[in-house]
Amino acid sequence: MGKYIKLFNTHAEYEAFTATTEFIKPNVSVCKQENEVHYNPHTWADEYLTTVALESGTISFNIWRSMGTDMITSISYSTDNGETWTTTNNVNDKEEHLTIAVNVNEGDKVMWKGDATQLGYNDEDDYGDVVGSFFSSTCEFDAKGNVMSLLYGDDFDGETTIENDYAFANLFSDYDEENECLVVNAKDLSLPATTLADYCYYYMLWNCTSLTTAPELPATTLADYCYNGMFSECTSLTTAPELPATTLAQFCYDSMFVNCTSLTTAPELPATTLASNCYQYMFASCTNLTIAPELPATTLANYCYESMFGGCTSLTTAPELPATTLTDFCYDSMFNGCTSLTTAPELPATTLVEACYQYMFQGCTNLTTAPELPATTLANYCYRSMFNDCASLTTAPELPATALTDYCYSYMFQGCTGLTTAPELPATTLANYCYSGMFMGCTSLTAAPELPATTLSESCYGSMFRGCTSLTTAPELPATTLAKSCYTRMFNDCASLTTAPELPATTLANYCYSNMFYGCTSLNNITCLATNISATNCTINWVQNVAASGTFTKAASMTSWTTGNNGIPNGWTQQNS
Repeated sequence: MGKYIKLFNTHAEYEAFTATTEFIKPNVSVCKQENEVHYNPHTWADEYLTTVALESGTISFNIWRSMGTDMITSISYSTDNGETWTTTNNVNDKEEHLTIAVNVNEGDKVMWKGDATQLGYNDEDDYGDVVGSFFSSTCEFDAKGNVMSLLYGDDFDGETTIENDYAFANLFSDYDEENECLVVNAKDLSLPATTLADYCYYYMLWNCTSLTTAPELPATTLADYCYNGMFSECTSLTTAPELPATTLAQFCYDSMFVNCTSLTTAPELPATTLASNCYQYMFASCTNLTIAPELPATTLANYCYESMFGGCTSLTTAPELPATTLTDFCYDSMFNGCTSLTTAPELPATTLVEACYQYMFQGCTNLTTAPELPATTLANYCYRSMFNDCASLTTAPELPATALTDYCYSYMFQGCTGLTTAPELPATTLANYCYSGMFMGCTSLTAAPELPATTLSESCYGSMFRGCTSLTTAPELPATTLAKSCYTRMFNDCASLTTAPELPATTLANYCYSNMFYGCTSLNNITCLATNISATNCTINWVQNVAASGTFTKAASMTSWTTGNNGIPNGWTQQNS
């Protein structure tokens, strides 16, 4: 038998030849066989977009009724390796959605191409439908080949630029939550574009619960929202694709892997300069993710890490966070609900910005050690609810700032039921709601820190120790000029508190003492030197459910007190100071 060489241009040609011809594959290093077969190195990027049925059923391409010819001119498919094509022309003003359905058996391949500018969109039509096009199926299938054939038809080869926004948005997603897309393996799905457009892969594989393998994503420069939600709800996805991009864009990775509950490892994220919202919710609710990627960026952006690992209940170690210059909301809720996290990363910044750490470790119930917080320049909401419900936290970090901002410490340690000692609070310049709910529900806290401020702000101490059922010692409250709701519910339900701090102010403010000692069932000693209690609801329910008997010390000149929940407790002895 003579020796021959055969060349193949496509994988389809190679498969057709090998199905009918016997030959021996060569040893690449030393070809000793009589017959040799050479073929050009195969890449699925050279092939039309192809769906390969894994079982019998129907694979459909759907064009929403308001998706006009300005976006999609026609869609074609072939079931015989491109020998013949069936073309369906799109029309404007369709009364119904246009569905191109192909019946398949296990192993059947369907090639797809189109004449289009974009396939997805994110706007509602006159019927309230989100406009776009998408694949759906009644059978599981693999997606292979070059997705650009849907835009460029036969001329897709070498196209690496996506021109229009939403080009492939929702393409394989459970688009309307009625027509699911049962794609399983997208490893050989080629997304060759290196120049992206805004929203180009937006929710492209959303809710593909059968998807186990993702395609490669070669772009290194991203566009706004380009991967937003791309694999969201892909609950069978075990491995994320590499993400080599170093130039990010706003919302580029937002919600990309939300609720990918089988994902155990995150890809590397090499970018050192971030964009607003770039990693927002990226791995939220990935409940099997155990290790976070390194985050080397030192230049942050607003909301860049917001809720990035929220609900990652298996995450045990947080990445280092080396940035010293922060941006608004940059770490907001970053590890919220990470119930296996035991140690927090260092937070070296000394100047804070709005809401930068708010909710950062909320619900991290196994966090035992808080990071040092050296900042002395605070911002509104900067620490709000930062350690809320960190039930294993026993020691709070030092808080050296002396000038506070609105809501800066509000609910910071709420629900930290293991916290036994509060940090020193040296601040003398307060702000609205600055300490509101700070230690609310800290049931192991026995002593309150000193509160040296003499000038108060609205609700500054509101609910500060509410529900601290072990608190036996209250701080001095030296202020004589009060503010609206300044002490409202401050000691509400502090069942172990027996003696109230002296209240030296003579003129009260609206709601200033409202519910202040409500539910302090052991409280039996109050000294209040007020002589003017005419402010709106200033003492409403302030002593409801205190001890049945006790001593109330009042100003000698004060004759306006009533008895009951809004005044001097019933059954108590009254005396003048």
